[in-house]
Amino acid sequence: MLSSNVSLIESSIAPDSSPIAEKHTAIDHCHAVWHQFGLRIPRVALFPDAVVPHSRYLREVFDVVDNSDVDAVLLTNDKQLFALDKFRSARDLFLVPVINVTGKSSPAADVAFNLRNPQSWVETAARIKQFSDRRSRLSYRFLSPSSPAVRMLAYLFVSGDDLTPIRQPDSPFYFAYRAFPNTRSTMLIAEALADKGWLERNFFDRHHECAACHSHRLIVREECPACHSPHLSETDLIHHYSCAQLSPEADFRRGTALVCPKCSKQLRHYGKDYDKPGRVEICGRCQKTTSEPAIGFVCQDCGMRVDGDAVNVSDVFSYSLSAQAGALLANDTVEVEYFPSALLQNLPEELQRRVRQLSNPKESASDFVVAEIQYGARELLLEKKGEAAFYSMRKLLADNLQGILGDNASVHSSNDRDYVLFLGVTESSLSAYAQKILDHSESILFDKLYPTLLVLWAGREGTSR
Repeated sequence: MLSSNVSLIESSIAPDSSPIAEKHTAIDHCHAVWHQFGLRIPRVALFPDAVVPHSRYLREVFDVVDNSDVDAVLLTNDKQLFALDKFRSARDLFLVPVINVTGKSSPAADVAFNLRNPQSWVETAARIKQFSDRRSRLSYRFLSPSSPAVRMLAYLFVSGDDLTPIRQPDSPFYFAYRAFPNTRSTMLIAEALADKGWLERNFFDRHHECAACHSHRLIVREECPACHSPHLSETDLIHHYSCAQLSPEADFRRGTALVCPKCSKQLRHYGKDYDKPGRVEICGRCQKTTSEPAIGFVCQDCGMRVDGDAVNVSDVFSYSLSAQAGALLANDTVEVEYFPSALLQNLPEELQRRVRQLSNPKESASDFVVAEIQYGARELLLEKKGEAAFYSMRKLLADNLQGILGDNASVHSSNDRDYVLFLGVTESSLSAYAQKILDHSESILFDKLYPTLLVLWAGREGTSR
């Protein structure tokens, strides 16, 4: 359908039209495209510049307004993408597409528009229509998303797209996520949502990451194992048969002759006096030789160097809405089991039962928090004292913690993990006293476990606005 529309438009533009006539013809046909998709002239907000190339003609194609009742945002300059999130947040514009009119590729945009390219008119109209149709299916509770996490979920729903990495060479991460210019914060939000079951991870790529500044712009190089200099040069090894000397060719070279540095004999006949069994690398800085150069990484943003076997590896993912999230976003009622099933199935059976009960709004309207107890000394104690001793310490701490919490919470254990279900609290209120009760529970133990709480779920999240 899209290609047939483009052909119809292109055939109706006279090839010998003047530039001005061409512009007006293009505008007329662009209006026809809006009409074919059932659109009025799209109402748009400009970011960041009000004056853009072909501004006069763009203002005839689009209706530029200063309020929030818009169908799209026109990206007019790609130099201030860091401020795009703030602009969209201030005007509540996260659920409309960003249309790129800069003429350059931009990961922040959902579609590109070019007045000279009829294909782009059709793609832009289709994108605006898609956002509008899916926005009408979005629960009213998410039409004005107030937090970055909820904005991400709502955007993925109305766009119909996954959160997909796009290769971006000028980014410190070498990629960006479509429609989300701030790659670092986007990764953190997406990972948090994936941990809670709202998003599903899909492997995209594997990068090496700088431990100091988190940049992915690392160069890999061969280095001298002694001084880490990359100034290596390859040379032949010479093996002198009679005295068994084995050294780089430079050590034998005396002008045009080869003289053994060990026994001072001149080497005349290859294969009779000597051979060349291999090649080695010589360091231009320290003059050491090696047959196996080391591998090192150097960050191009902060200059940090790290050995190849110690470099951090960072997996890059794309993310898609989980079935749980899709049901929530499209449902205007609260009759939805909100606790993600992927997370729920890993919990002990009794805790699963209690969470299902609390997640059902017909049963309870109480806030609750599910947290895992993590032990900082786990690996050390397993190594020193073994699994049985560590399990006994875990059980003693869990029993003591249950005694302190009383009816306000319940402790649940599996073979290798411990969890706490806190009732009548929110994640923010829990953080004020969580470590204090853990420290108190640990005080009776001879060995320190260094327990901390990792919140897996703050119950009834997203059920009200």
